[in-house]
Order: sequence, then C-alpha cells, then structure tokens
Amino acid sequence: MSRSAFCKSLACGVVTVSVIALIAPKTAGAASLVINDASLEGSIIFNVGQFDTGGGFVLDGTQILIPSLGTASATVSEGTAATGPITHNFAGQFLTSGPLIAPTSGTIAFTEAGGGGVIISDILTFSYTGGGAGGFASLTGSFVSDLEPGGSLVAPVGAILISEGTPFTFNNTNITASAVSDLEVVPLPAALPLFATGLGVLGLLGWSRKRKNAAAIA
Repeated sequence: MSRSAFCKSLACGVVTVSVIALIAPKTAGAASLVINDASLEGSIIFNVGQFDTGGGFVLDGTQILIPSLGTASATVSEGTAATGPITHNFAGQFLTSGPLIAPTSGTIAFTEAGGGGVIISDILTFSYTGGGAGGFASLTGSFVSDLEPGGSLVAPVGAILISEGTPFTFNNTNITASAVSDLEVVPLPAALPLFATGLGVLGLLGWSRKRKNAAAIA
C-alpha cells in the first residue's frame, strides 16, 4: 500500500471514529425531584433537576425545566378558603441506564400527629413507566395538602400511611425522588395554661407562709 493510500485509509478511519463518537447515546445521569411542604407556610416547593429528555419537567401544565441537565424550582399554593385544597399534577422524562425497579407506583397519605392515623395532611401519588438500558422513563404524579386551620383530607383506599414530617422517598433507576409533609403544631389543651397558673399561685402562697413563719420565730 502506498503512503498516500495509507494516509487516506487512516484519515477515513479517524473520520469514522469521530462520527461514531458524535452519535453515541448520552450516558444517563440522575434526575431529581423534591416536593417540600414543610418550609413555607401555605405553599409547596418543587425542586427538580436533570429531567433531560422528552418534555423535561412539567408542573400543572407549565414546563418549569426544559430537557437538560439543569435545575429548577417552583413554589405553588396549597389553596385558599375559596378554592379549597389544590391538587398539583407533575410529569417528567429522564434517560435511563437500566430497567425500572418495583415499586413503580404508589399512593402515600401523610398522617397528622395525634390524629389516630385518620387525619390526613398531604397526599402523594406517583407512577413510573418506560425505562431500560439506553431508554427513558416517565414519572407522573400529584401532590395535595390540606388547608389550615382545621383542614383534613381523606386517604384514598389502599394508600400507604406515613407520619407527617417524615420524608418519603420513591427513588428509581436514574432518579432520586422524595416528598415531605408539613409538621402540624399540636395545640396545648385549654386547661393547661390555667393549671400552670394555679401551680404558680400555690408556690407563691407557700413561699409567703414560710416567710411569715420565719419572721414570727425570729
């Protein structure tokens, strides 16, 4: 083979390798979703990242993250007395390096402290579809919070009950996902402040009596 022919063959090989490198599939990263109902009273914060294919991440019909390796955050209202609790729907797509793992769906009801497991403060639903090596998966779901004061939701049949304030994780292949409910402050019994005041008065009377007795002895 002549030198010129060899160089042409080598150049062709380099071009071929370059083209293959350009069209090779992108390595799947790790998408992330955090639903936070504990930080801001009356609001829910959605923090998302690396929903890198399809429609990116969409919340209530609005795309808050284009398909990318970037991050985004959105704060939405729990609702008002006029609207009632607002159910927020979300959907995102992300690349995967393997099949999805169970569970791929669920309904989670966060229970309030002291409510005997029947007072529900937040409800999360989620569902994963797709997946596979070199493929992509879709995550869809919803989140709704009760309103304060005096609000309560009804747990759907078959929901998993989780104590409020405890983060619930629903990770899967190439994604980390979690949701946390706000922690309701348990009100003090109405009689407790009166009881504390009564103890204080009794203590003051006892101190005064001891002082008088000491003065009489002296």
